[in-house]
Amino acid sequence: MLRLCAIKLVTITGIFTYILSSGLNWTGIEPAYGQSWGGLYNMDRMLSEGHPFAAPRPLKSVPPKIPIGSNSITKNVLSAKPTPKIETLNREESSKTADLFSEIRFGAFLHDTGPFSASDEEGIDVNLEILFGAPKSLAFIWSPRPHLGISYNSGGDTSHAYTGLTWDWSFWNNLFVEFGFGGMVHDGHLVGVDGETKSLGCRVLFRESLNAGYRFTKHHSLMLHLDHSSNASLCKKNTSDGTASGRHNVVLNEGLENIGIRYGYKF
Repeated sequence: MLRLCAIKLVTITGIFTYILSSGLNWTGIEPAYGQSWGGLYNMDRMLSEGHPFAAPRPLKSVPPKIPIGSNSITKNVLSAKPTPKIETLNREESSKTADLFSEIRFGAFLHDTGPFSASDEEGIDVNLEILFGAPKSLAFIWSPRPHLGISYNSGGDTSHAYTGLTWDWSFWNNLFVEFGFGGMVHDGHLVGVDGETKSLGCRVLFRESLNAGYRFTKHHSLMLHLDHSSNASLCKKNTSDGTASGRHNVVLNEGLENIGIRYGYKF
């Protein structure tokens, strides 16, 4: 019995030694197959599959490769939108313009036509006026806007340039009224001819104006206009009076008025 066991042990040891010495390629062993009623099936494939209740493995995301020499980066740079800094600078420039120039107006007036003086001169006045932004230094007198303008008479009578301050009040959303006060310099007659030209007395006169209008949008408006210029009876002239002495001092203050319509554009 012992002899038989020894013979089996020697035989098994020899076979195992032969297998190791022959360098058998274990990876080349064919997969095992099992027999079922439907035919053969691959047991290795079944064993390599995951457990049905195990969580699925996350897929690795592979970033797309950008080929060398691609112009996609250049296209992105060219198609980039302007930076907000440019838009901010444009708004700041627009704001500075509005702070300096507030509004521009132009219109047409009936010359020497108004309720407070006689009408001796004729023609149409073409008017142009610029209003500036209200400076902070004038806040104590309700922040008026400085203005500068000119009225040219088409009939060759009195034309004038003027400057001053304009106060405005808005009500009922788009309606507004304005009052202006300042001075003007003219090219008319100091001592006029009765029935033909005005006797304005001084070269520089006081000037007051009224406007009443409607603002259609933030920028556009239309208004009625009336202005009056006079010297407040401060100007005297030594003129001939037909007496023996021939001359005497006369206060000349006939005044000049214009009425018309204007269009305004606000910056």
